Amino acid sequence: MKALAAIAVVVVGGYLGATAVTGNKIAAAYETRAEKLEKQFPFLHVVDRQTEKGMFSSTYGGKLRIGCAPAAGEADKPGKTLDIGFRDHVRTGPLPGFSTVGAAVIESEVILPDEVPEGVRKYLAGMKPQDIRTVISYGGDYDTKVRLPGGNQDLPQGKLTWSDVHLSATGNLDGGAFTFDGTLPEFVYAGSEKDGKSTLNIKLAKLRWHGTSLPADSVWLRPGTSTVDIERVEVLASAGDKPVFAQIGKFKYLTEVKADKDLLDGKAAITADATLRVGEDAKPIQLDNFEFQESVKHLHGPTLQKAMETSMAQLSSTCDGVKPSEEDAAALGLEMMRTLAQLLPHTPEVSINKLAVTYEGQRGELSFSASAPGLTAEDVKDPMSIQTKLQTHMLMKANAKLPVAWVQLLGERGGDPAGAPQRGAQAHSLVELAVGKGFAVREGDFLTSAAVLEKGALLVNGKPMMGGGK
Repeated sequence: MKALAAIAVVVVGGYLGATAVTGNKIAAAYETRAEKLEKQFPFLHVVDRQTEKGMFSSTYGGKLRIGCAPAAGEADKPGKTLDIGFRDHVRTGPLPGFSTVGAAVIESEVILPDEVPEGVRKYLAGMKPQDIRTVISYGGDYDTKVRLPGGNQDLPQGKLTWSDVHLSATGNLDGGAFTFDGTLPEFVYAGSEKDGKSTLNIKLAKLRWHGTSLPADSVWLRPGTSTVDIERVEVLASAGDKPVFAQIGKFKYLTEVKADKDLLDGKAAITADATLRVGEDAKPIQLDNFEFQESVKHLHGPTLQKAMETSMAQLSSTCDGVKPSEEDAAALGLEMMRTLAQLLPHTPEVSINKLAVTYEGQRGELSFSASAPGLTAEDVKDPMSIQTKLQTHMLMKANAKLPVAWVQLLGERGGDPAGAPQRGAQAHSLVELAVGKGFAVREGDFLTSAAVLEKGALLVNGKPMMGGGK
């Protein structure tokens, strides 16, 4: 019996000890997150913080203040802030609330202020405690799941209807890498009716998003990826007496940021199909396999961080009620120019890698890039001379490949049917003129063009157009 009693004391003591450690970890995490938030975003503050600690459960509450409070000595004036309240109920483990295995379970509430529309306040107030739930492991890993119940909301010009939204996030309390996911099965906006017809209807079906974020010192410059997929978006509207129908399908949006030491590369890509019809009997315009890809390369992370900190400091002074004079504002603007100019010696490049679409069975493509190689730190010391330096170092490239048939179709369909033959002939003449002037090259069924602007000289299809060429 004594042995059993000793074991019981050890087990209970271990449980209480683990519970106390977990509670301290969570309390420290709240303080750290609030400190980071206020440091990086001066227009966000955690105020009216309240803590109620118990052995097996605690409650943390407060308000997230968004915006600027009244200036000193003007407390009687209305503030330009929005206070969103929160209350987190924390139950500690190893069987927190006897609902799971882990160090703690947190169930969260959001309380909106009176200035938020009543319908929105009632919607959030109607959420159940388990609709925002976080499970924390003993290693500090968290798994948050959010359910926003489906519902509807009347608006001045229509009505919104949506199904349950599910969100999730996983990571660690240390603020390192994290992932997030979300789904929205359906979202509908029905506009108000006019003359028996709705002026605007929008329907979104099956939206999904997913992302990962890797550890970084800055909240703005974290490497990672994100994707957004939408199965279908339908829009029905009216242009005068003609109904307009548009549908976008298989929409996908991808972003990616990579870091190589102090340099960041980012890219974004969009793919989709689209259909557009104007008028009841009009032939729909079908755009297939639309692709848009853009990228930014060689962005110097520390310089970007400094620029953002300068911008945040300006916001902070505004929130403190200190309005800069015109001279100070000009000096701040000049300082920002000096900071951003420090990106140029690292040879950043901005590109539209591809803008392409298939129409009437034929595909056209465009691309563009701009950089200023060769600039040094000495070149960008004086902000007043940067424009001249850029002109002498600028390198721009553009390429295009367009079906000849597109020019013909745009001419024929650009007005009333009776004038289609004449417009078609004019379009044909424009093609011949562009080829004759050297702006385009005829390659079978396509028109191609390549332009390079380097050190003030412009080459189009290999021939100098200005600046003397090479």
